[in-house]
Amino acid sequence: MNFRAVRQFGILTFCTAYLLIQAAFIIQAHFAIDKRFGFWMFAESSRYKAELYRLLKDGRLVKTRNGKWSVRAGDGQKVSYSWQHYVRDFGLRNLEKLKRARVGMEVTLKYLQYALNYVIDRMPEDQETVKLVLKVQYKKAGGLWQYATLESRSRALSALSR
Repeated sequence: MNFRAVRQFGILTFCTAYLLIQAAFIIQAHFAIDKRFGFWMFAESSRYKAELYRLLKDGRLVKTRNGKWSVRAGDGQKVSYSWQHYVRDFGLRNLEKLKRARVGMEVTLKYLQYALNYVIDRMPEDQETVKLVLKVQYKKAGGLWQYATLESRSRALSALSR
């Protein structure tokens, strides 16, 4: 074989492999929950907003101010927490503003659930909050408003104070 034929065969092989890999990603995305690497010509147009609450050890459910709250640590110092400090990606910030769910509501709700558990695990100075509760209001593609309540896992506050 001459050099030109080998080069053309190499280019054809590369292009074929590239297209097959891209097609495999697109097909796989139809079976994945978050549709990563998938192409949707007409993506779901959903909007949502959420309110973050703290379930305190005395049983009260206290609303935060757009995901921000302060507590007194064991040494008496004031410690401030902010949802936006912990959750920076995927458009999950600015909870109380109406925003677009970029990849559909099912995936957004799943990511919000993961975010709740992430935040609850990273607030050791807060000796009052047993659980975080997120009340989500959403609308899919011009439909009716729907509501979902997500809860983080519970914390054993006695284990934190040691």
